[in-house]
Amino acid sequence: MLLRARSHVRRGWTGEAVITANHPAAAHGLPVLLIDGKPVDTAGATLADYEILDATAAELELLHRGGYHFDLEVA
Repeated sequence: MLLRARSHVRRGWTGEAVITANHPAAAHGLPVLLIDGKPVDTAGATLADYEILDATAAELELLHRGGYHFDLEVA
């Protein structure tokens, strides 16, 4: 999926991210967001104020299950 950070924390970063439940940081089977292979918890994602630029329906479902709440850019 493609994300963009809107806050000063990530300084306008745009890049690829992965959401997976198959990672040691995926507690109790809940999906975790990975950026550059590193887990980002829901608090960190909120601070970065990520916006979804592109994602599949399956990725959106995993984000929801993992407790991540991002805005979806509508083109």
